[in-house]
Amino acid sequence: MPKKDVQPPILLPARMNLAEDALTDLEIAVLEFPFLGIVGDFCNSMEQVLLPQRKSKVRWPYRQLNNGLLACASTLTHGFEYFNTGDYRALAVGTVENPLRVPTPEKIHELVIIWAQEWAKQFDGKGKADQVNSVCDRFLENMAIIPTNWNWQPITPKTLIQNINAEKGLGYQAIPSFLATLLHGKKCVISSGQREQEIQWRKVQGGGSGRTGLFIVSQAFPALYTDDYGNEREGYFVYRLDFRVQTQAGRFNQNGKLQPWIFLHLSCQRYAHEPLIETNYGREISVLMGMNEERLSGYEVDSTLIRLTIENNGREDSNLWKFQLPNLLAAFKARPLETTDNIRCNPSRYGNLDNHPNWNRDEYYLVHAEGYKYEHENHKRGHSIKPGFSLQERGDIVAQVLELLNGVLISDNPMQSDIPAPSGQKTPLAMRDYEYISQPPSFTKQQKENLTEKEIKQRVNNRRQERQTIIADAIERALQGKPTHLFILWRERDTYDVTCQTLRDAFLLNEGENFPEHIKVSSVWIDDPNLLKPLDTAGLSTKDGQEFDKQIRKQHQMKLDAWRNFLKHKVIASIDSTTKPYCFAIIEIGQTKKKGVHPKQSIYRVVREACVLEKIGSQMVQTVKPKSSDKEDERTDTSAFYSKKTEGRILNAVLDVTLRQVGALYGLPSEVYERAGIPKEIAQNLDVIALCRRKATQGQDNIHYALAVRLRANGAVDVLFPDRNNWIPYAEAGIELGQIFSRVRCVGVARRRHRNYKTVQLKGIELAKFAADVLTLVSEKPTLVLIEADVWRNERGEENGGQAWFQLKNEYLLAKRDILDFQHVPGHACVYPRDHNQLRNLLGIIRFRTGDETTQYITNRQAWNENSPARDLIRLSGFYDISVSELLHYFSIGKLPKTQKAQDTPTARELYMLDSQDDEYGVNIAFKHQQMLEMLPFFIRSDFQKTEESLKSICRVPHYLRISPAWSMGNIHLPYPMHLGKQLIKDHLCILGVEV
Repeated sequence: MPKKDVQPPILLPARMNLAEDALTDLEIAVLEFPFLGIVGDFCNSMEQVLLPQRKSKVRWPYRQLNNGLLACASTLTHGFEYFNTGDYRALAVGTVENPLRVPTPEKIHELVIIWAQEWAKQFDGKGKADQVNSVCDRFLENMAIIPTNWNWQPITPKTLIQNINAEKGLGYQAIPSFLATLLHGKKCVISSGQREQEIQWRKVQGGGSGRTGLFIVSQAFPALYTDDYGNEREGYFVYRLDFRVQTQAGRFNQNGKLQPWIFLHLSCQRYAHEPLIETNYGREISVLMGMNEERLSGYEVDSTLIRLTIENNGREDSNLWKFQLPNLLAAFKARPLETTDNIRCNPSRYGNLDNHPNWNRDEYYLVHAEGYKYEHENHKRGHSIKPGFSLQERGDIVAQVLELLNGVLISDNPMQSDIPAPSGQKTPLAMRDYEYISQPPSFTKQQKENLTEKEIKQRVNNRRQERQTIIADAIERALQGKPTHLFILWRERDTYDVTCQTLRDAFLLNEGENFPEHIKVSSVWIDDPNLLKPLDTAGLSTKDGQEFDKQIRKQHQMKLDAWRNFLKHKVIASIDSTTKPYCFAIIEIGQTKKKGVHPKQSIYRVVREACVLEKIGSQMVQTVKPKSSDKEDERTDTSAFYSKKTEGRILNAVLDVTLRQVGALYGLPSEVYERAGIPKEIAQNLDVIALCRRKATQGQDNIHYALAVRLRANGAVDVLFPDRNNWIPYAEAGIELGQIFSRVRCVGVARRRHRNYKTVQLKGIELAKFAADVLTLVSEKPTLVLIEADVWRNERGEENGGQAWFQLKNEYLLAKRDILDFQHVPGHACVYPRDHNQLRNLLGIIRFRTGDETTQYITNRQAWNENSPARDLIRLSGFYDISVSELLHYFSIGKLPKTQKAQDTPTARELYMLDSQDDEYGVNIAFKHQQMLEMLPFFIRSDFQKTEESLKSICRVPHYLRISPAWSMGNIHLPYPMHLGKQLIKDHLCILGVEV
């Protein structure tokens, strides 16, 4: 219980209501892309004439058309973006101060024809010339015909307010774009102490790689400061503000339609001003381009910035504008873009970073991303400005924006605080981490004076011995009593020494003590140095395209065979087959990042695959190097010592393989459930099942996989795979999943048509069936099921037909809160009522939302313009929302991570980005604040629906489970069983060649 004089935390969410008459003066217009049928026929016909030469689908380059269009017409909100099956539409919005200005369809048609011609040219020399030419000629003839009645269509703004899903969800782009347009060109002033800072907002087109819209940024601000090491630093940043339309389950307007929230999301966007010399492989480079004169005659421009991208894939077209944009603009006879080399080599010359009022040429702002390195005085360094803003500055910016949008946006009320999470001495062991378990006893000043050094050491050793059983029991519970054989595979002695000692520390062993009886530890020297060498490219580079990839695949198989042979002879041979233990290995793999070595040459995925094929769980570590020492006197003790960073990464690896990979918790989960308010007789038998999924991109393919993780009240953890009906221990699941991925990899380049490939590319309806199967397989024990809303409720894409578990959508959840609607799901095809006999032990389901679907916030304020200090939450905190009385919306926010302590000093909490005080600079602090996690319980058993408190107790279970014994920095993002499932998939995606 909290102390009587401690007030519960106040949480003010950055979500706003849109005033009913806010859109009165808004102009909205859309333009259909009427050539979709012609384009589709061309793609299909071209595939036919190119087969069997071409093995992939012909896809229409609409993003190239959009980029070319926007590079000429910055007055558009976005180009022809996908809205629904067979529907691509361009959008434009206007206000009284920034009126609607759009190019005519006739002018756009001129560009569309040129784009089609450029696209058709790409097929020259491919397939049989006469067939290809015939398909192209027919395509261009059809594209040359301008459709009748093809015009910009006005949309009534009121329609979007009354029904946010009207016009195929147009409001989700139009409303944020309208708000950005309203602020375009407007100014506000933020004040920090005696300093005032003027901000002028500017529209930006292009929110990301998906569907695009408008956001706003400030002018660039230069920052000069001295860092913690006395070095002078400089850099540029802007305030970025995104408006996001979100809805809430059960929150309807007077028309019975979902009433939208407007989320305000503030972030720090940084610009480069020094030559960019190192980027993130495979990830495109973003550049914001502004036009101060028309690029193409007859196309109006305004000061909106347009997001363009530079290729960064290591191939011949790398470091060029993406989608062959210069060629398209040349075909348009438009003024060309600046070369990408010039922008990368001298970004300060091509962007108006110092805000000169007479700047009259194009502007280019190279947007920084983590991992970029810049040339600085003959060496390279990252960006000098740290990301993020203090809660104080966030609050001030939002308050000023609300003042500018007075009468348009109405701020929400603060959220209600739930009871504090367990803390202090009464915290259940299952909520403890390694740092707590390994913490030595504390001594008073008097004890330190009275006790000898030997006596103090003995007490420390005694504490370690007392807590050894906690660790041993945790692992034994998770592995359900089965023994473990843990190997250290090493090449360099330093790696072995640090790993071995860290492993002993993980079990709190004192000198001379042995590992627990059920855990055997062996070390194996990697006697063949070739095993650690990167894959041999035979002199090929990424510019060689398919030949390079073919060489990597060949070398991967050779290295895989070598590693499997090594494991068979040096590891498998020493395992006691009579006890059939779980086998894990900590493996040295050299240095993964070396100059001149491509990421695809890494042996990481080879080693992971070799281990799963030999039924060994694995954790890789890079070679350890001792910290340099200036001691050269032979009479002085020169024992190797290691940096904190090195010791930290080895500790993380050891804890991951000994705790996370077995699914261990230091205590019984049942104790956590009781503290959450679950009745004891239920808590002691409660199963918590998490449905987990991950989606990743590999080339042109999407890898999409799901599984379920079950955490039992006694600490055992099991996994269920799709199309299986038996749970297997978590420690076995990694081997099983790795082998599934390995079988997919082995079918090679033709795998897209192979049945094995379908197992890792789940569609929406397959996800829905898996969810239905899991929910109806509930055992005799009381069960709580956790599931994310994202993707499970719907999956975008024409081939999926929108099939998923629709009930999870906001518009349906209130009405269907006491049923399970699986009418459309194969094998079920029914609606399960709450009193169905098969579901009597299902206590309820909790739907999760996070990321963009939850809002930013500020603490300790009842209103945005209130002048009161804001501070990050220093403990795991729960809040609930009463805006929808029929449904409980519970919000979980993690405590301030230990890695962010620098932002929680009395001075730093109130620093703005350009402030400095007592040698602390706002730009030198990486402000990061914990995200909200929304929990919405539904299908609740009647005994937990009786009171609001019983509903909250259901939510507190996953709220309290946002812990991991292997993570001591703070709270994990998702509840432990969901965390385990997502990490399990992430661990093994590398086998498929996916970088996560």
